[in-house]
Parts: sequence; C-alpha cells; structure tokens
Amino acid sequence: MSATPARASRALLHAACAIALIAAPAAAATQTNALTPTQHARVGLVTDHDAVRPGQTLQVGLRIVHDPGWHTYWINSGDSGLATRFDWTLPDGAQAGPIRWPFPERLPAGPLVNFGYSDTLLLPATLRVPDSLRAGERFRATLRARWLICAETCIPDEATLALDLAVARAPRTSAEAPAFAATLARVPEPLPATGHAWRDATHVAVQIDDAAWTRDAARIEVFPLTPQVVASTPIEARLGPDGALRFRHPASEAFDQMPARVAWAIGVHAPDGRFRAWEVALPGEDARPQRR
Repeated sequence: MSATPARASRALLHAACAIALIAAPAAAATQTNALTPTQHARVGLVTDHDAVRPGQTLQVGLRIVHDPGWHTYWINSGDSGLATRFDWTLPDGAQAGPIRWPFPERLPAGPLVNFGYSDTLLLPATLRVPDSLRAGERFRATLRARWLICAETCIPDEATLALDLAVARAPRTSAEAPAFAATLARVPEPLPATGHAWRDATHVAVQIDDAAWTRDAARIEVFPLTPQVVASTPIEARLGPDGALRFRHPASEAFDQMPARVAWAIGVHAPDGRFRAWEVALPGEDARPQRR
C-alpha cells in the first residue's frame, strides 16, 4: 500500500515525538504526594497506602494536573502522540505491574484526532512489597515517568519521583485510596467474548456476540486498543435485536494488514450516571484480496 500524504504526516509526527521523548530533560526528584511544576503540568507520585506490610500489593500512580488546553496520551495515542512510559527502580524482591490505563477521551488536533487525557489524571500501577522487609524498615522505590504533553505544539517531558513508605505489621490506607478506587473503576476490564472483526475495501466491521452488558446503556463509547486499524473519529455502536453489538467504521489511513486479534475498549454509560468499561479482543479477518 503506498503512503498517502496524511499517512506520511502521521509517521513523521510519531518519529519526531519518539526522538524528542528520548531526549527529554529530567525534572528534579519529588516526595510522595507533592506536586512538582513541569512543562504545562504539575506531577506527583501518590499511593493508596501510608504504610505497608511485607508481601502486600498496593497501588502507586502518577498524578498529572494538565494546564488548560494541554493533554497527554492513552496507550493507543490515536493519529499522533506517544503513550506515557513508566520505568521503576525497585528493591530486591519487589515487583511492578504495567500502567492500568483509564478510559480515554478523544482530543481533536487540527485534522488529527488523538486519544488521551486532559485536566487531572491518575495513572496507576500495582507494586508488590518484598517479603524480606520487616516492620520498622522502609519500602523505597523510584519512578522515572516520561510523557509527551501537547496543545498546538508537543513537548516531551519527564520526572523522577521517589516513593518512601513505612513498613508495619498492619497496612494503613491513605487519603488517596478513594481517588485510586475511582480511577480503577474506569480501567477497562478484560471480558471474554465471541465475535469477529473484518476489513472490506474501505471499512472495518465488528460484531460482538451476546453483548447484554450494553442493553441498558444510555451511551456507548468505543476506542480501538489496537492501533492503526480504524480511523480515530467517534465510533457509533448499536445493540441489535439478537443481542449482538455491531459497528462499522472507516479503516485507518495507516491500515496495512488486519491483525490476527483486534482489541477494543468499550465504555458503557448507564442512565443513572454509572460507568463501566470493558476490554474485548476478537479475531480479525481481511476480506480484501491478498497482495502477491
């Protein structure tokens, strides 16, 4: 497939963002719960515990308070941009899980549409305290976080943030615990599902069988977790009388080949204001003639 001007422009944007993010300067280290000014944001490291016991897991997250009009990116950034990255330095025996990405928003940027976050964001990850620590000691870890923050222009930035918690016989939750609960409620949960996604000449069509979990929705939002499959514009999904959720959306200009599996984040807004998000992965099929 030959590159269109729009596709070439997106590729150049991604390459420029990647080079800039590698070269970003580091902000000074901060203490847990403190917010440090960075380029067009304030950031800090927060946790759902003030004290931990050996062997337990806890939630630790990067809080980003964006300046008005500025945003950072989801795991799939959309037409341009780069997802935030975490690099942990941990004591022996400690473990860190991946970023648990809350449901995003669409962020128009001229002719492009990106996926990400504005206003105040909490990006959580799960840490496991080493079994070898003892009450009276400290659990210390360091996070190097790197992100791209954009408005009309994009600026790479990073901060190195310190975590220092007391180790006790009994854990003690922090005042941040409700913020983590609210954020984790917006993280798509993996949902076993049957169905399929297929590509014709211009569009990708999706059918998710037995989607009763969307039946009473006031509004359904769909984002592609798999990048460069569909256009980043809003997707209109409808529940059919047979209980299947379907949508058909223009293929991405960067589309090259249908992946074997295609993943989607689906947000369900209930009439009473409650929100649930699900992650669904389906087999992919390319109905176009294969190139020789």
